[in-house]
Amino acid sequence: MSAIYLKHGDELVEMVEAPYEAEAVLQKLLADYPGLLAGDRDDEERRRWLLISRELGIGSEPEGSARWSLDHLFVDQEGIPTLVEVKRSSDTRIRREVVGQMLDYAANGAKVWSQETIRSSFYEARTNPDDDLVDFLGHGMSTDLFWGKVGTNLKAGRLRLVFVADEIPSELQRVIEFLNEQMTSTEVLALEIKQYKELGEGERLTLVPRIIGQTETARQVKGATSREITKWTEQDFKEAVARAQPANLARRMNALVDALAAEGASIFPGSGKDPSLNMWLGQTKNPSAHPPVAVSFYLKGIAINLPFVRDYRSESDMKRLVRLVREIPGASGYFEGLEELQFRYGMKPNMDPKDVLATDDSVALFSQKLIEASRPPA
Repeated sequence: MSAIYLKHGDELVEMVEAPYEAEAVLQKLLADYPGLLAGDRDDEERRRWLLISRELGIGSEPEGSARWSLDHLFVDQEGIPTLVEVKRSSDTRIRREVVGQMLDYAANGAKVWSQETIRSSFYEARTNPDDDLVDFLGHGMSTDLFWGKVGTNLKAGRLRLVFVADEIPSELQRVIEFLNEQMTSTEVLALEIKQYKELGEGERLTLVPRIIGQTETARQVKGATSREITKWTEQDFKEAVARAQPANLARRMNALVDALAAEGASIFPGSGKDPSLNMWLGQTKNPSAHPPVAVSFYLKGIAINLPFVRDYRSESDMKRLVRLVREIPGASGYFEGLEELQFRYGMKPNMDPKDVLATDDSVALFSQKLIEASRPPA
């Protein structure tokens, strides 16, 4: 039995490895302390998780009854759904069955869940969901933007699958490393959380988490880097655009940002490699009176984020939004195929500023169409 030593004042306390009394103990630890999911990864220091629900049901069809029950669903601050399944090492299913089980959960969850079902599950599981969400996000991100990112990640298959146990068998480790190296958009990891208890009658408890599966090959496949998340500002974006674009285009892009802000749009700077801005007109709490519109500005493009708002606008109002967006000079070609079921209101390519902000008049026309779309139909 392995041991570690805890220095407490002048006392050196021997802590010995001990099994969990039940799987439920480990499950509750994760629910109460989501930070354990970071394990021992240095690059996860800034990553945080929000528990959506425990024992979340998953069906095989959108309207069907639940066939499976996921131990935990979390999302991180980037809106990436994180599916967690817990097993004790004494459970023989940890060596084989748990992998197929998790893949069932991920494949069907990505198919039947939506931004709204995840949001509803969070609200149903909490006593004070709005306060909990604000505490998690801080005041730097709109809750609507956050849930929109969750929905977009879900539809794109950007998930994280985490197998948790007190000990990860070598057979499971090899499978996890293989899956993580083969899957480009979904991260597959194991989290080993060893428990050490004070020798004798003491009550001290130490947990030692360790992440397994993040091989160098997996990092390269997913394009991972060791850089820290940069929190950009609106001014960072405007200055970067001035360097990245010809003077006239940079001036028009920044003028469009100012025009939307003057109409009350909320601004949420991005945190990617390069500066970016996310802006929201309207609101989701009262969408019939203030239909939401989401637009993102990048150094080389502008995106109208239809998936972020389609759960809040009626079918007829989504059609009105698309009609107005297509009336922006130079934009219509970017929104072809929306009437086809498989592409309906999905993500479209970023629009080149050269196409949609070709003249100074384009700024007023662009903002006018988005502002009109954020108001109820006449």
